[in-house]
Amino acid sequence: MPNVMQQLFVMNIESLLKEYAAYRAFNKSDCVINMRIPRPILDSIKKLAEQQHVPYQSLISSVLFSLANIEEEKKV
Repeated sequence: MPNVMQQLFVMNIESLLKEYAAYRAFNKSDCVINMRIPRPILDSIKKLAEQQHVPYQSLISSVLFSLANIEEEKKV
């Protein structure tokens, strides 16, 4: 059985963004986080976001949203 991170990589980024956009239509962000990650990782995320024509923060949020949903579905 693949782990959660493997499931996320298999998912299409476009579908992640659509799912997150639908969630955001009814749920506004009200928290801010600050985290440090290695520059090459951030550069890769920015490149992926640019290819999808979305802000890199939205891409990160969509992945975190999907991760939280996968964990919630496991509990049910």
